[in-house]
Amino acid sequence: MPNPTTVAKAREARKRVLTMIHKAQTSHIASNFSVIDIATVLYDNLKEGDEVVWSKGWAAASVYYFLAQQGKIPEADLDLFPNAPYLGLAETTVNGVLCNGGAVGHGAPIAVGIALGKKRAKTTGKVYCIMSDGELNEGSVWESVMLAQHHKLDNLVFVIDANKWQAMGKTEDVCNLEPIDNCFEGFGWEVNRANGHDHEDIYWALFHKSEIENPLVCVFDTIKGKGVSFMENHLLYHYKNVDDECYEKAMKELV
Repeated sequence: MPNPTTVAKAREARKRVLTMIHKAQTSHIASNFSVIDIATVLYDNLKEGDEVVWSKGWAAASVYYFLAQQGKIPEADLDLFPNAPYLGLAETTVNGVLCNGGAVGHGAPIAVGIALGKKRAKTTGKVYCIMSDGELNEGSVWESVMLAQHHKLDNLVFVIDANKWQAMGKTEDVCNLEPIDNCFEGFGWEVNRANGHDHEDIYWALFHKSEIENPLVCVFDTIKGKGVSFMENHLLYHYKNVDDECYEKAMKELV
């Protein structure tokens, strides 16, 4: 069962990430906020041997926040963001970061490789790959999807933050892949689709799997900028930094 404290934990995560991005005067606040509920539930339920690959590396503030929660980096290091090594696009120079966050679509093949290695070595643990719906436009993702199914990687879970936006606009206008479920089912993957802000739904999708030896994809319908009304479903906050006025208004809503 999901931990009832995860809602409060997600609220604290948003407040800390907002503070980091405001202080750093960097972008991607809305991309961070759409994935925080999913990441909170996931990290709260990781087991020994599990690995998390952030293909969505531009949500770097969230990456570092959850690594600090795991104890993989010092909590105090969050104040260094976005200075090296805690850059605005997550880099593998940071302990616990398994994929560089610049070019999109690279986390999928890395996650497949780690899962395949685990399966061959007969080691425990699942590999979770956090992705955006926009990066599904990348061909490297679908090469990875085919390879994962070929090797029956039932220890692999793709976690898709489907907030319906990407850098240049709505995903349906740039390159529509909906229904995403059908795309993965066509390659033989098991699919769970859920509300990416309902913690019980998130828990069910992440940890409910049949005994069939197939990889799993969890497609989470989310809201870009979730938690702050004036940021929600607004492409501007893919890029815009958080000025003092925005910070104060957003923090009031999060409190």
